[in-house]
Amino acid sequence: MLTQTLITLTLALAPEPAAPAPAGVLSIRMHGFRNADGQVLVAVFRGPDGFPGDPNKAWKTAVAKVSNGRARVDLAVPPGEYAFAVVHDENGNNAMDTTWVGIPKEGYGTSNNAKGRFGPPKYRDAKFSVAEAGVVQQIAIVYW
Repeated sequence: MLTQTLITLTLALAPEPAAPAPAGVLSIRMHGFRNADGQVLVAVFRGPDGFPGDPNKAWKTAVAKVSNGRARVDLAVPPGEYAFAVVHDENGNNAMDTTWVGIPKEGYGTSNNAKGRFGPPKYRDAKFSVAEAGVVQQIAIVYW
């Protein structure tokens, strides 16, 4: 009887496994689309590797539709540092089309509405933090 009581006490005092960090919501609100053609491609990065032009290196991707000049994406993400790139893929080919010199033919945007100088924006200008409460980013789509 005494042995059984000790085992019960030991099990009751064992620490519980740590719960995963709660996810916040990254809400991306986009506006300024020139039409509702195609789709909106979103690539979320957790570091500078691949940002903004290589969605194959993105941590998470999403696709949205344009309606009334606007689109939105809501993603559950753990707290941390992020940056994202958005492309209005008007022809639905799952890529940003550019001219022969690399100028975008389709609309685009990045987190913080970061702008590049003589090229795409840098990760350091587009990065932001997501806390447990989440964050909303308002993005204006840019066309050349």
